[in-house]
Amino acid sequence: MNPWIFILLASVVVGAVCGFAIRSRWAVLLGGAIPWCGLLAWLLYNEYFVPYQGGGASMWPVAQLVAGTVAAVVGAISTAIVRRVRVRV
Repeated sequence: MNPWIFILLASVVVGAVCGFAIRSRWAVLLGGAIPWCGLLAWLLYNEYFVPYQGGGASMWPVAQLVAGTVAAVVGAISTAIVRRVRVRV
């Protein structure tokens, strides 16, 4: 299965929940930080607790840099959209 689908959908869901649940200005920051930290936890779990399956060098920092940035941006944007729609309604 393509991991990008899970990363993007999870970030949108977390961002929407932050947009609904948090009423302060920190909502957009948390909407981006929670998916980033969640992806970091998932990568570190797979790196240190899942048995080694062979392969080359450890690439989790690069994965965190790329996928973590995408997750944070998607989460923050979905939080901002939900907050904007919620204010208008």
